[in-house]
Amino acid sequence: MAIKVNDFLSEITQKIKECVSEIESYSYDAQDLTVPAVNSLKECEKLIDNLNEENREKALKIVARLYQQALAYSEFVPTSVSNLKFIKDWLEQAKK
Repeated sequence: MAIKVNDFLSEITQKIKECVSEIESYSYDAQDLTVPAVNSLKECEKLIDNLNEENREKALKIVARLYQQALAYSEFVPTSVSNLKFIKDWLEQAKK
């Protein structure tokens, strides 16, 4: 049974919101890291909400960068690391 695209995009959006929530929990201690990450995630969410090839490529660049950055903090933001990997993989596959 095929998964509906809108349902899958809703799942991606939910994963982005989970990342934002987890990262924002550290905003008091690390604003210099959290604010840019949250802004990038919100930009990514907008791109995915209006998904086309150009926006997919932009979102993939953002997510790949955030994923690499998050790996260094994986013990603090494990959900974000997992979600960003899921989103990155999905955006890579969406081209095929």
